[in-house]
Amino acid sequence: MKGYEILEQKYLKLYRKDGIVPYEKKIGLLDFLRELNAGAACQSRCSSFMVVGIDDVLYLTKREQRHAIALDIHKVLQSAATDLEKKNIEVQIVCKGRLVKGDSFWVEYRVETFSLDFIFGTPRKQEIKGFPVYTVNFNLSS
Repeated sequence: MKGYEILEQKYLKLYRKDGIVPYEKKIGLLDFLRELNAGAACQSRCSSFMVVGIDDVLYLTKREQRHAIALDIHKVLQSAATDLEKKNIEVQIVCKGRLVKGDSFWVEYRVETFSLDFIFGTPRKQEIKGFPVYTVNFNLSS
């Protein structure tokens, strides 16, 4: 079952010889969301995206607006779930900060903590090549 793979940038093959292979198309979060809003015609079948910048987007958002921005991101991702699933698209969400999963799921970035629960819910922790990767279905409500 396809879905989002959320991982730390430092585990990519770009930064370590034994790392995880990054997906083919590197794209910023805002550009990715723009493409998803444009509809299914923008994504080729069996594409793979390495989406970067989620921690930057949350960091640059005013503290009092972060929850609303996270919910907006969630809505766009949720609305594209069926198209992503049908087109067999792969998506890595790559974070510069440290991912932590406890009672909730968050990223620690630039001495701040940003909740990712509002976007992705509660992902499952898996290991790829011995590195932690958090996975969640495209249908974020399930």
